[in-house]
Amino acid sequence: MDKNLIPQALQHHKAGRLREAKNIYDHVLISYPQHPDALYLRGLIALQTGEAEAAVGYLRKATKLQPKNVMFRGNLATALMQIGDWEGAEAAFRRAIDLDSNQAQFHLGFANCLALRGKLAQAEQALRRLTQRFPQFALAWFNLGNSIADQGRNLEAVEFYQRAIEVDPALSDARNNLGAILLAIGKSAEAEVVYREALRRRPDDTKLLCNLASLLIDLGRFAEAENQCRRAIALIPDLSDAYTILAAAIGHQGRLVSALEMHRKAAALAPQNARIRSALGIALYETGEAKEGLELLAEAIQMGPDLWDARVSLGNIHLAEGRFEQGWEGYYHRTGRLAFPKQHPGVPIASSLPNSLAGKHICLLNEQGLGDQLFLLRWLPALKAQGVTVSYKPDPKLESIVRRITALDHCVPSTDALPDADFYFMLGDLPCYLSRGMAAEAESLCPASLPIMPLAEHLRAMREQLSKLGPPPYIGITWRGGTPPEEQHGAMSWMLHKELPLAQLAGALSDVKGTLIALQRKPGAGEIDQFSELLQRPLHDLSEANGSLEDMLALLSLLDDYIGVSNTNIHLCAALGRTARVLLPCPAEWRWMTNGDESPWFPGFQVYRQSTHGEWSAALQSLANDLSSLPSPARP
Repeated sequence: MDKNLIPQALQHHKAGRLREAKNIYDHVLISYPQHPDALYLRGLIALQTGEAEAAVGYLRKATKLQPKNVMFRGNLATALMQIGDWEGAEAAFRRAIDLDSNQAQFHLGFANCLALRGKLAQAEQALRRLTQRFPQFALAWFNLGNSIADQGRNLEAVEFYQRAIEVDPALSDARNNLGAILLAIGKSAEAEVVYREALRRRPDDTKLLCNLASLLIDLGRFAEAENQCRRAIALIPDLSDAYTILAAAIGHQGRLVSALEMHRKAAALAPQNARIRSALGIALYETGEAKEGLELLAEAIQMGPDLWDARVSLGNIHLAEGRFEQGWEGYYHRTGRLAFPKQHPGVPIASSLPNSLAGKHICLLNEQGLGDQLFLLRWLPALKAQGVTVSYKPDPKLESIVRRITALDHCVPSTDALPDADFYFMLGDLPCYLSRGMAAEAESLCPASLPIMPLAEHLRAMREQLSKLGPPPYIGITWRGGTPPEEQHGAMSWMLHKELPLAQLAGALSDVKGTLIALQRKPGAGEIDQFSELLQRPLHDLSEANGSLEDMLALLSLLDDYIGVSNTNIHLCAALGRTARVLLPCPAEWRWMTNGDESPWFPGFQVYRQSTHGEWSAALQSLANDLSSLPSPARP
């Protein structure tokens, strides 16, 4: 075979006819196995066709024959990166730079190798030098942004992604990463603008479509998210991530059965993806396939031991099924526990309950919402039984109420620093610590709400307000609870938000006797008037009571009935020893259990459950039936 055929092979190569070029290079190498150009070009073919190991072999031989050939060195470094030999690639790029320091891509490769080896600060410095020397090299700015973001400096990274886009407006990866960073720092609206501009330039980019869909889910715009996912799937029908995000968008609209179908498709396309398998397990459980769902969740945890959300989900399921000891072990991995130590690095948080606590001072740390704090304080008596002194620094809104809890020794004002203590425990860890080894002690595993009575002055004020609204019975109503979608910023569980359809709720309340009172926190403009029109009767607005939990506690103690979604008021009712009628979205929070008309955490509370198809009709009809059977109020 004539080695002069290499130019012919090179023509095929440049034209993209890789098979023809490869055949000629191979034939040349049979006759001339040490031909450096044939080895080099054959190595490039291997790189282009995904045969990185083979590429390394050819390029090593070519480089050994011509050690000062800078292109041989540079492409050998690229091949070494593809096989994951970051150290070898770093050395090869360094040698290529020594041979020709004017090649910006060699400096970029060298910096990227540093980053891949975990040398982020060194990578950052190398990239800063690169951007100074080659300010029009967009990839240098882009990778500088990546290195800074990887070090947790998100705000700073924004500047460099923006610079990369200024240099090369078509660099979609920079827009993608910029959108993700903006979302992470809470600038959702800006992130959406970035994603949509990127899609305007590259409308068929499925990664962008999926990222926009995920953002729209974070913003609570589920139908829009569904549309973006379906666009991505139309472009690439076997895109597993798109099916997973689509399942989330559909599920958040209450169509759990349809969402399950999408989860199944995602898992079939990516059977080794632990996160997708976990999502399918949760979906199966939520639609009644408990056994298969639990098995898949357990498999997902084995596949990805660090998959914290699968552990939390499995724990929540155990709690919802009444397996409290196992459930609290899973709850230990909740998001708040992961985030708190990063936000308070100087606080030595205990990771287990010491063998002996007698005579010790325990300071409890809060990472929960108002209702969850009230709920978790149920474990105070069990902690106090260990012979300890307990301090707690609650949310400022809870301070005055928490001070009246007899099991607490010291309520730390929000303006004060944390007190010196022997141990610092996360409030949410108490159930886990105290339930270990207590499987037979039901009261320890499922303690009752701590009693909290209203203050006399607030009772007088609330009683006076009620008397001006109309005669008893007084019935409180809320229709929305939890963190609004636009404020959740990617929260793992959308069970944090619940909302009832006003028209259907009004229909269920149409025949109830008494004075109806809106206790909705932050009602929308005109929302109470709208609800009154639907009810065709007055709905009195006492939503301002939400501004003071003391007022709300007093008001709830005076009501004859309370109807609404699960929220802080439900925990206040429990503290008062009162009950309520609770409308639960599907899936319900674990504390309301998987099924049944009552929860062991809230004995006497009547629950009404949304269907797995997202329908409220049956639940609201059941509520209407129960309300219609109430005795008529006595005539004045």
